[in-house]
Amino acid sequence: MSALTLSLHGANRILERSVPLEALEGVKFATPILTEKPLRFRYKGVTVIARMASGYPKIISAWKGV
Repeated sequence: MSALTLSLHGANRILERSVPLEALEGVKFATPILTEKPLRFRYKGVTVIARMASGYPKIISAWKGV
């Protein structure tokens, strides 16, 4: 996959809540297993909840572990 396109919802989360960049990288790797049901996973110390929406990955929430 050469590029990652996130839904507007995910883009808004980046602007509003400073989603860690590791979350974007993690979603890129998780995209093949994402479905409409939210999936929670950890990637490089970041917990991400994401799902597919209209064919695009959508980050619902992401935060760095303590």
